[in-house]
Amino acid sequence: MFREWSLFFKKKGVETLIMNIKIETERLILRKFTEDDAASLSYNSRQPVVAHFMSDMVMETEEDALQWIRWVNNKKFDTEVPCVVLAIELKSSCKCIGLIGVAPKQELNNEIEILFEIADEYHNKGYATEAGKATIWWAFEQARQNVLSAIVKPENKASRRVIENCKQKRMLHKKCMPY
Repeated sequence: MFREWSLFFKKKGVETLIMNIKIETERLILRKFTEDDAASLSYNSRQPVVAHFMSDMVMETEEDALQWIRWVNNKKFDTEVPCVVLAIELKSSCKCIGLIGVAPKQELNNEIEILFEIADEYHNKGYATEAGKATIWWAFEQARQNVLSAIVKPENKASRRVIENCKQKRMLHKKCMPY
């Protein structure tokens, strides 16, 4: 179903650094961000729906996005607590249309959360679900996670639908958290 092209680990004590990861689905490529993605990342994060539901991820300028890309690409990978955020690239246009990843959520005692955002113009086309299923596969099969959490604002019906479409028996447990 999914093809993982490359996942290289370099041992450094108990930590491991992800140098390259690329997951291919039918219509998407999930890959490490490059500095060339800064304009798309900034633009996507400022779209009205994305900015409303992912307000902590808004990058006002290309420079903000470039700094974020450099930060996320230098994160250490620990198999106990993975933190990976990938660009979602549309195969047909080679355009970065969003992001997806897994990361520890401090508010949930560092449980691993799946996170995603898709630019407004690409909503309701199944891209988030397709990327979500591939990321969940990677988290369980490659990163050896037993459970993932998803935090979705109650009024975000589209993201709730994505999570329901991606749900696997071992994946989600629901917790109510105030916003």
